[in-house]
Amino acid sequence: MLLKYFRWIFFFALFAQVTSCSTGSKLTQIQQAQKAFEEGKLTESLAIYEAMIASEEASGTVSERSHYEQAAEVSDALGLSDKAESYYKLAIYHKTASPEVYQKLAKLYRKQGNISKESGVLEPLEQLYPESTAAKEERLRLFQIYIETSQWQKAVALWPPTAQSEKNEGELNAYFKAKQSLDHHDELDEIAEKMLLINPENHDALAWKAKAYYDNAETRYQQEIAAYEQNKTRKQYAKMLKGLDTSTADFKKALPIFESLYNSTKDKRYALYIANIYARFGDAGKAEKYRNLIQ
Repeated sequence: MLLKYFRWIFFFALFAQVTSCSTGSKLTQIQQAQKAFEEGKLTESLAIYEAMIASEEASGTVSERSHYEQAAEVSDALGLSDKAESYYKLAIYHKTASPEVYQKLAKLYRKQGNISKESGVLEPLEQLYPESTAAKEERLRLFQIYIETSQWQKAVALWPPTAQSEKNEGELNAYFKAKQSLDHHDELDEIAEKMLLINPENHDALAWKAKAYYDNAETRYQQEIAAYEQNKTRKQYAKMLKGLDTSTADFKKALPIFESLYNSTKDKRYALYIANIYARFGDAGKAEKYRNLIQ
């Protein structure tokens, strides 16, 4: 209790020195702090704000008004990150924080590379003030954090984070990845097409498209062979040949895409697809060639 009393005396004395024993109104004190800040007198500005904070804490008026946010800004400008963090958090705790407080504290954590604390501030910003300018400015960053930390459901729920995201290849790629991870396959064709419109060489979209052609072709192939094995009639044979033509058409669509992907990445998974397609074409030589690449 005694220490707290001396703390108030210290701040009042410091405040009196800064303001040259001025007995002006609270508005005048705020103006003095702002003026000092604008003139680059950061230490003086912080001293005024801290004196006002000490006065508010002493009189119990913190819940009605607060200068935590301003003190935090000046502290940040002085490079006093710990003090800035403390004041921002006090503004949030006392529910006097504007949306910008959350944004500024998030930026402070971002500079520190603390992604956990950063998301812990951006999430309430999004939840409490979704229509604020601060929330809109930080929405993409929150989306990126969700992707980076594999929080796929939250990432999908936040899509699109900006009005331009649907036309941004990198952001579409991230959304595509989230949808894949959640097994939302029904929407992946549409997203892949958007990615290819932006960049016809988009790797993820091409791989998805080639696999879709391959899966359709292989499924049809197996169905037609199985149907004929169960009913070996001329009619069923003719139906099988027609079905295999459809299967072959899809294999032919998949093949050049897989070959391009393999040539650019040397990924053995693509070599396996290519080997299987050539096997379906009855080209044993090329099938063996690509199987050897898998070893």
